[in-house]
Amino acid sequence: LGVIPAGLPMEAIENIIDWEDIPASMCTGDREYFGLLVKGDSMYPDYLEGDIVIIRKQPYCDSGDVCAVIINGYEATLKQVKLLPDGSIKLIPRNPEYAPRTYSPKEIETLPVTIAGVVVELRRKIKKIKG
Repeated sequence: LGVIPAGLPMEAIENIIDWEDIPASMCTGDREYFGLLVKGDSMYPDYLEGDIVIIRKQPYCDSGDVCAVIINGYEATLKQVKLLPDGSIKLIPRNPEYAPRTYSPKEIETLPVTIAGVVVELRRKIKKIKG
């Protein structure tokens, strides 16, 4: 479990802060998963700060998927991805206070902009248990 901003892209650091269990049924084949702790409010109200998203690691997505996206090779953000006919991708926040951002095919290649994985599960803790 690491951290991903649901706001402006921030430096993505592979820093394990905890572990999340996933069902054995998800572990079939060559699929890999990782969990990220949501920070920020750009995906509000669907994804809240403190939520955990389970992401299937893959470099592609379907239009409309919510994904972990890496920009400039080191900045990560959680956004809905819309694939455009001209090869551009549009990163869409759920919170209307944030503007969508579109990357041209040239920007996708040169920055680069890559899909780290697709959100397959949302986990929300209602109350923190003290232990």
